Amino acid sequence: MVRHVPNLKVFALRRLFIAGKVNKAAAAREFGIDRRTIFRYFQEFKEIKKHYPHKLSDMNFYMPRGDRSHRLSDMYTATMKLMPQVIALEKNPRLSATSAYRNYKNLYSDGYSYSVFKDALFRYCKENNVCLICNKIIPDIPVEDKAILSKWRKGNDHQRWQIAVVLDAANTRIPLLSAVDKVECCFRTALRWIDLYKEKGLSGFNWTHTTNPEMKRKMEEKMANVLHLLQQSPKIYGLNKTSWTTKELARVYEEVYKMPMSPQAASGYLRKQGITTRRAKEVLTSPDPLFREKFSAIQSILENLGSDERFFSIDEYGPASVRPKGGRALAMPGARPVYEQVRKGKGWFIMYAALELSTNQITHFYTKKKDTEEMIKLIDVLVEQYKKMRKLYLSWDAVSFHSSKKLLAYIDELNTEVYRSKNNTPEIGIAPLPASAQFLNVIESVFSGMAKSVIHNSDYQSLEDCAAAIDGHFAKRNAFFKENPKKAGNIIWGKEKVKAVFDKANLCRAR
Repeated sequence: MVRHVPNLKVFALRRLFIAGKVNKAAAAREFGIDRRTIFRYFQEFKEIKKHYPHKLSDMNFYMPRGDRSHRLSDMYTATMKLMPQVIALEKNPRLSATSAYRNYKNLYSDGYSYSVFKDALFRYCKENNVCLICNKIIPDIPVEDKAILSKWRKGNDHQRWQIAVVLDAANTRIPLLSAVDKVECCFRTALRWIDLYKEKGLSGFNWTHTTNPEMKRKMEEKMANVLHLLQQSPKIYGLNKTSWTTKELARVYEEVYKMPMSPQAASGYLRKQGITTRRAKEVLTSPDPLFREKFSAIQSILENLGSDERFFSIDEYGPASVRPKGGRALAMPGARPVYEQVRKGKGWFIMYAALELSTNQITHFYTKKKDTEEMIKLIDVLVEQYKKMRKLYLSWDAVSFHSSKKLLAYIDELNTEVYRSKNNTPEIGIAPLPASAQFLNVIESVFSGMAKSVIHNSDYQSLEDCAAAIDGHFAKRNAFFKENPKKAGNIIWGKEKVKAVFDKANLCRAR
């Protein structure tokens, strides 16, 4: 019931109806209300008297919406059932109330008059989101296409569902803006789909998704650059922060690489690499103020590495105790692998190792201490093993004995012209890693693969047995990469965390 008539006048009309004084013309003159409005109120009062007689004196009670007379009448029900057919019979591209009424009278000659039908048509269009005066953008869709569109609407392909909704709207006089809001797509995109259907039919939507190699390369480069920034301390870029946020990461990325980057995109690139906020705070940041300079120096060496030059990633594994070790292993349903906990091991060791990046060869030996003397021993082994090379580059982390005065003095002695000409040895170059940047040390990943292969789930009876297993692992690895000089990475040695190459996107860890 319309509520724009003041309540005092409506209450007076109801009292007149209860008293039996129903002179509508006189009431219209007295209250200044249109007679049609008074007629509608009296119709409402009649329905209340018929269905809820005890509520007739309740001035605030009106008929529930579903029980009103026009919804209960047979003519109204029949008219509403005919509305889809009335609209579908319209041959003109533009629908209007007058043409719809002609179709209605052809179907239901004893139906409503034009004014009543028009009210019913407006109500139907509003309830069913049909534009009354609207062009059919697509005049006709074949039956077979409608069947396919119906499948698209019920399927799991989100884009096909969007296309089906838009095409149905263009064919059924549903406002296109309403369809666009429903599928949440751009209006231009909806128009492009409609034009494509008009031109090629549904065959125009048989897209094949191919990845542009250049776009893929650019995306991988962006991912590597974002990770490279994350590995550095924010203070290097003038930020008074201890850790990165995606907002600051995106802003600095735009300043450094002169390319647009949003915080959402930066966050997505990090998630694709399995990086979370907690992991970034704990592991990935290097506070070294010379991070960029040191990283660029190593990258420059590797990019220009000659055939008579070798680059070594050097680190120590251990101290490691020989005792039963746990780890991940295949197990029967309901069973859990167990290992004996012992207080005393069968010995312990420290392993010094060097990974040559261009050939993927490991050189290693065992010791009981970590100091300058052992580093000198490793350098002597490498110099003797690669005596035919012109220059050897040594890269290691920022441990104190890696940069001791004694070690640096020894390297200076090896580089003298007198020593080199007398012993026919290569020149030694140093390429230190940034401080707290163990994740860039490639040999850490090799240690990870070795541990997963021969240390985890092991129970060696002696120190010699453990050393023999490690020696066998490295011997097979070296033999494999001699036969396969390309940096294979994940064929037989897939247990290594990342490929054995120096890359700013690598996260090398020994686990």
